Amino acid sequence: MAPARRLLMLVISAVVCAAVASAPVVATAETAGEDCGKAAWPLASARTRLASPLRTVEAGGRLSLPLEGAVTLALSDRASAALPFQPTRRGRESRAGFVRIAVPPPGGDYQITVSDGAWLDVFADGKPLAPLAFTGVHACPGVRKSLRFRLTAGEVVLVVTDASGAGLAMVIDPVGP
Repeated sequence: MAPARRLLMLVISAVVCAAVASAPVVATAETAGEDCGKAAWPLASARTRLASPLRTVEAGGRLSLPLEGAVTLALSDRASAALPFQPTRRGRESRAGFVRIAVPPPGGDYQITVSDGAWLDVFADGKPLAPLAFTGVHACPGVRKSLRFRLTAGEVVLVVTDASGAGLAMVIDPVGP
């Protein structure tokens, strides 16, 4: 390679390196080690509400849809949780609880998004409902997973097992068109 051409290549390389080094660093979910954007549907609104639950609901308590914001379900050790239904997964001994939820007519598709890892079962008429869809994110601060269920008008029971903390923050939203 000719000396002039080699010098030109070095100058161009130096300019490119200087430009990259002086460019502002923009933190994104990817660069921050978060995988929030990898969920199957947007969770930003739920994540914001999960950061500030409005109230705590005692295990065995009642909620009515629609909820105005996030709530925290109080949990106890699984042995004393007095769950009304057996969870669909055997799981390990852990924190557990349940809440009865009044679903307004005509019912519909609802999304339950939770702050931390836990097993969620929804029961209607004593039978577990299969989720319509599921998405989970392991490295998204403040949100762990979201499940969608088709709920009929009336009462359903949400059973939480395999949780690690004394409470689980959650939001329950209708799934929009």
